[in-house]
Amino acid sequence: MKKTLAIISILFFSLLIGSQAWAADTIKIGVPLSMTGPYTDTGDNYWKGIKMAVDEINEAGGLLGKQVESVRFDAQEFAPERVMQGADYLCGKIKVDSVHAGWAGWGQDVRAYGKYTAPFFADDGSQTAVDVFRQDKKLYNNIFQLTDTGINQGQSMFNVLMALPYEYPNKKVVIITADDAWGTEVGDTLAKNFKEKGWKVAMHELVPYGTNQWGPLLTKIRKIKPAIIHVEIVSAQEVITFFRQFMRKPTNSILSYGYSLVPREVVDTMGKEADGLIGEVPTAMPTPKAPTPEAQAWLDKFQGIWDHLPQAGSWAAYSGVKAWATAVTAIGDEKKHEEVSNYIAANGYKGETGWWKWDEDHVMRAGGDVPIAHYQVQNGEMIAIFTDPPTKPYKNYTFQVPKWIKK
Repeated sequence: MKKTLAIISILFFSLLIGSQAWAADTIKIGVPLSMTGPYTDTGDNYWKGIKMAVDEINEAGGLLGKQVESVRFDAQEFAPERVMQGADYLCGKIKVDSVHAGWAGWGQDVRAYGKYTAPFFADDGSQTAVDVFRQDKKLYNNIFQLTDTGINQGQSMFNVLMALPYEYPNKKVVIITADDAWGTEVGDTLAKNFKEKGWKVAMHELVPYGTNQWGPLLTKIRKIKPAIIHVEIVSAQEVITFFRQFMRKPTNSILSYGYSLVPREVVDTMGKEADGLIGEVPTAMPTPKAPTPEAQAWLDKFQGIWDHLPQAGSWAAYSGVKAWATAVTAIGDEKKHEEVSNYIAANGYKGETGWWKWDEDHVMRAGGDVPIAHYQVQNGEMIAIFTDPPTKPYKNYTFQVPKWIKK
């Protein structure tokens, strides 16, 4: 009996020591993304970039000789309490050493993850998130935004709309946005710019997610006959149904979808039917031809893995993982969170298109090596036609007047 107990004890302690050794050889990162709800498709795009980066690190021998393990959490629709639950689970319970969130909310994520120390990378594009960061830059030193704000993205959308090689039939615009912080930020910025340019904002409508019957709004739009219709709703079904119902009796309007164009389901569902739509992606990898040989190699690899071109945040999320891993390698210890964050803030990261440099608000501002890319759907794919800032055509790709516009 004593011999049996001794053997059991030896086995137990061997398993315990083995599990601790295994845990010590693993670096956990948190990945809170929308896995359910209206932002699911965008969350999937972020995940593809994160997984690609983690797989590359692990295949190359790991980080500091350890494998990187992703721990996922469903952020759903970014309700403040859900965001806090994600932070408490990933940073408080699991004790991850970095968090890669993609789009994570409008400031509540800064508060939730800022109370911990693990470097946190988000793609909020929110001035509200920046404002929260500014309340206590020392406390929120671990927060890094991968994307410029909705205000600056809205400005970029306006810049490109004004730069299109196209003569507008009038100066009337319709703006339709989701009733969330993102839609409001972009919609208000566009409205302000159009008014300052002498345009008439003939309609500025906020709609709830889940709106799929557009008849009443389209009746008003057809009476207005605007030169531009801008729709900013980051959910595929809403923008697909709007387009199809618009096409039953289209007006001579440029249809601008902003960030609404990037959930992969939009182009996957409509294909060539969507030809003519325009939209934008901040912190983007321009497609179908990348700006540098290194970027082209990345683009080819991504397409080889996922069988489509990258969209909404795939490259940004990938680069966030790589920027963190570069900093950990330089510091030599993933547990030294503050030193890792300080390294990122001070040194930036050399990516496939050039240097990433976070500003004093820890925001990756658009421009230089990391611009906003503006696309048009052509032949069923998103083709980069402009980058901004500065506003300039991209390579030899050109804007095509949509098929529904009659001269």
